[in-house]
Amino acid sequence: MSHAGIAALALAALALVAPGVQAAETGTFDLRLGPIRAGTLSYALEERGGRYAASGAMRSGGLAGLFLDTSVDAHARGRAEGNRYRPESFSSSTTEDGGTEELAFAYSGGTPKVTRTPERTKTPKHAAPASEQAGTVDPMTAAFAILRDRPADLACDLAIDLYDGRRRADIRLVGGQPTGDGGLECRGEYRRVAGFSPKELAEKPVWPFTVIYAPEDGTLRVTELRVPTTFGNFRMVRR
Repeated sequence: MSHAGIAALALAALALVAPGVQAAETGTFDLRLGPIRAGTLSYALEERGGRYAASGAMRSGGLAGLFLDTSVDAHARGRAEGNRYRPESFSSSTTEDGGTEELAFAYSGGTPKVTRTPERTKTPKHAAPASEQAGTVDPMTAAFAILRDRPADLACDLAIDLYDGRRRADIRLVGGQPTGDGGLECRGEYRRVAGFSPKELAEKPVWPFTVIYAPEDGTLRVTELRVPTTFGNFRMVRR
């Protein structure tokens, strides 16, 4: 899977909850690609009265940090009911090898309007237009939806359409299998839809992944997420 795909799943994730909002849930994951430590991902979120505020930070590190210097900070707000999400705003700051890109999504009728700083002088050849992405969620909301604590009846039942400002992908979690400790192991799919080159779509349009939950204070908590890639298993392991 590409860096964009992993970040979208894994994601793309992100630092402190918005000022003045006390985090109701937090988590930190170590990122590993095969035997190599690739960095960390932290998130924090608050959900109250059908509204959510979620944010987090991803940092490259370990051996991978010697070759790739990347950090991502993102924030999202919106409405949530069960496993249905309707974002209202999203912002992110991505720094890679000394260059920084800022993204901001403002939603109207469920369709994102994307602002990018610095502006691109040329639109990527296969980019999916934001005007055609009604009903999608942003990368931070996707991360929040996948990683958050869930009751058992919602843990393996997720269907969201992700748009990251260029690419669209469908993400599904289905088919939970009980584990010996009272948790669940869920099958997932990341399906490329638009914004990818014909070669990428032909190469492997669907990437499977696995989410593992363990019981925690009467609910289920993600302890690990695994994605098979051409470079070995990408793993997010909760500290």
